[in-house]
Amino acid sequence: MTNIELQVHPFLGKNTITDVVQAMDNQGLDILAMESLNDSLFPFIVEEAKKAYPTAVTDKSGIILPNGKYLLNAREYNTRENLHILTIGYSMDSASPNTEIRRIIDEGLSNEALILLDHPFIDNGKTKTAGHISDELTLELEKICKEYSGQVTLEWNSYCIPWMRQVLKYGLNAVGFNIKYHDVNKRVEKLSNSLKKQGYNVPLIADTDLHARTKRYLQYMGTSRIISPVEGQTPSEIVDSIRRNIFAGNYENVKKYVSSFHLLATFCVPIMLPNHFEKSRA
Repeated sequence: MTNIELQVHPFLGKNTITDVVQAMDNQGLDILAMESLNDSLFPFIVEEAKKAYPTAVTDKSGIILPNGKYLLNAREYNTRENLHILTIGYSMDSASPNTEIRRIIDEGLSNEALILLDHPFIDNGKTKTAGHISDELTLELEKICKEYSGQVTLEWNSYCIPWMRQVLKYGLNAVGFNIKYHDVNKRVEKLSNSLKKQGYNVPLIADTDLHARTKRYLQYMGTSRIISPVEGQTPSEIVDSIRRNIFAGNYENVKKYVSSFHLLATFCVPIMLPNHFEKSRA
């Protein structure tokens, strides 16, 4: 069985490719997708991997290293709708935060990417990830899921710690927001199950969404992951195998939250104090 982590923000420059690969070894990961929000990391990853591993083999979907591990081409996007999305096995370099989500999905699918609707119930606009999406956007999300049944997935996210979001809910409501729920992972599980009962195929995929601001935080990659019997010799074949297994239900989710201290240090404090960090989010 193959251990797969589909969302890590590696902060390359502070961390090296060899740091990342060593952490994969330590955490028992075979396949890793690395993203940056609204930016394509893959050209830089290829450049650095070739320096560290001259015999690494690259295609449009990723890199296979001499030790048999895979680094996949991937990107996270904000969209015109303020929903986040991941493409695994392809990066749409021309996309901007004003690009419509369906355009990213369509281009990703035409390039044989795996598509994840990333923490789909989190409000990425008004409350900057602390709240949840509007009722109108919830209906649009469900519409997208039905429209792309068998082609897109939903994400279970290790950074969405329920008790911390419960605290945020009370705080936001105290200053005039109308936050109706806090456990966004439970909400996305409910959506995936509801769609399945209606005959749609929109699987739930667990990942960490790790923000590795220093080398030591790389050791948290794979906190959440999927396990699947992946087959293939090239990165493109690997992505195709992952995608087929997911939609066939031939995989296992490992769901686990990072610690509250980790989340505060790597994500919450940088978001709250952006002027004190080189990148408030990656």
